Amino acid sequence: MVDTLSNETERLTSREVRDHLAVDLLMSLKGTKALVPFLHAEHTLGSAAREARLPASTLAYWVGRLLRAGLIEVCEVRPRAGKAIPVYRATAEEFIIPLDAMPPGAREEFMHGGRHQAFETFVTSVDRSAVLNRGLYVRRDPGGGVAIGFDEADAATSSPVTEWWGTVHLTPDDAAELRSRLDALVEEYGNRPKAKGTRRYVMVVGVAPHHERRP
Repeated sequence: MVDTLSNETERLTSREVRDHLAVDLLMSLKGTKALVPFLHAEHTLGSAAREARLPASTLAYWVGRLLRAGLIEVCEVRPRAGKAIPVYRATAEEFIIPLDAMPPGAREEFMHGGRHQAFETFVTSVDRSAVLNRGLYVRRDPGGGVAIGFDEADAATSSPVTEWWGTVHLTPDDAAELRSRLDALVEEYGNRPKAKGTRRYVMVVGVAPHHERRP
């Protein structure tokens, strides 16, 4: 099952996972989506379904699997006329999957699957926001190559989208500074909680040494 790493608090902050049921769920994008609400708070099935934006019937399936794998637990049973309502929470705030507990090839599949889903969401969100633009531009990039972007319809209209893709030429010190600045942006904005007056944005941030695609 799930091995305890710390017993300092009733609800452990970190747990190591080796059981194949738990590993399979944590490496499934659908499984982790179902787990998310319980990592942040205690939930009934109904409140977790609203938080995860999933049908209650769909989440009920995943809750059963999460329970059997030891990733969530029943922390309270609320009585009511008829059938009592269980309240669930995650058995830890963080789950660690050792590399040797992952099935062969699963790490690469999981990481690429997550990236593909994130980029698909980003591209879809950009496309749906493009109504504020007249179209696309394709122009010569002074640094070499080509620049592609949205042709703004009105300079006075602030677009809700910022997007740039390309290559840059950096010294090792430049690259370290850029990574540090990007990390700072993620730290500043990435952990902001949902609050009144906010809306959801998709944010994709990254920089890596350039490598040609393998044939």
